[in-house]
Amino acid sequence: MEAFIGRQPILTVDKDLYGYELLHRSSDRNAYQGFDGTQATATVISNSYLSFGLNHLSDQKRCFINFTEKLLLDEVPTFFSPETIIVEILESVNITENVIAACYKLKRLGYKLALDDVTDMSNYEKIIDLIDIIKVDFMDTSKQKRLEIVEQFNHLPITFLAEKVETLEEFDEAKELGYVLFQGYFFSKPVILSTKDIKPMPQQYVKMLEEINQPVPNISLVSELVERDLALSYKLLRLINSLGLPVKVSNIRQAIVLLGLFEVKKWIMILMLTKETNESSKVIQLSLIRSRLSERIARKIRINPSDASFIGMFSLLECILQRPISNILVDLPIEDHIKDALLDENHSSIYAHVLKLVKAIERCDWKSVDLMLFKVNISMDDLQKDYFEAVRWANSVIGTFGP
Repeated sequence: MEAFIGRQPILTVDKDLYGYELLHRSSDRNAYQGFDGTQATATVISNSYLSFGLNHLSDQKRCFINFTEKLLLDEVPTFFSPETIIVEILESVNITENVIAACYKLKRLGYKLALDDVTDMSNYEKIIDLIDIIKVDFMDTSKQKRLEIVEQFNHLPITFLAEKVETLEEFDEAKELGYVLFQGYFFSKPVILSTKDIKPMPQQYVKMLEEINQPVPNISLVSELVERDLALSYKLLRLINSLGLPVKVSNIRQAIVLLGLFEVKKWIMILMLTKETNESSKVIQLSLIRSRLSERIARKIRINPSDASFIGMFSLLECILQRPISNILVDLPIEDHIKDALLDENHSSIYAHVLKLVKAIERCDWKSVDLMLFKVNISMDDLQKDYFEAVRWANSVIGTFGP
């Protein structure tokens, strides 16, 4: 599958880059395609952080992201650091007492707030003192209204942004009226970015959340549930990298402990909001088989089963994401011995040897299997039992999420 996101630059008077607005796109068609606002923003957040990496999208600038009333009340903007985003309050948001309280909290935490697609300011009187940027829709306002908005609030420390600027005349007019930031097709249409992504198994998330919400959560059980979902495993590692945490991990349990259950819970909830569904895939099934079989072999030869399982599961990322494995691993904070095994099955490490053995079984290359079994002192009978158990296990996991 592919993940898409729209990115439109926001420029200064001198046409220098101020930031980007990140926009929901579900295909390479350059238009918003009518998704529920909450679902659309959840998808933008998921894709920007977990698929693309916000650092790759932002050019070290803040990104403008739309937030619905539900997302504001759920404090979803706090998933980002205040230095990386500007919180756009959608024009559809009802300015209730709860929304006002949420905005006050965001301001105390250091976030910048913007009003989106403004055509009339009467809805925003109760929060105007909290606003940093007003985005005025030049397509749906008259010249008089654009001027009135600036004159009404230019005594406040508010930046005025002219959006949907389509022509040179509108750009010149906006500058004359006092606007200092600009966005629209006159400068650039949103650029559609895409990357290969992995669909998660959303039914699994309910079990994870139930366990995380226990008075004393069982981290081992949460880890086991995450390990059954290649997509979530991969996305959690991308999250560690996106957050800039200077650490490396060798298994999913370490990743969960490092992030903390509260952080994991937040991102599971974001992924649930995207309403993504898993596409049946033999490649995903094969990655689960490799993971389970590698784990069972590792236990027999007394090496770390979590590391071996991790390598087996991630060994097909190149096929799934259609990018060189060396390029993928740059964005994953994993231990060097795991990277070595994934990069080169002929590496001298025992983990690379296990992965090579697993691949030989898939190819029915029995001559190579015999040679490798001799090195690790495992019988063919034992290996066959382990293989069939791994297939049964993978089928049971896939079956849980089938139609």
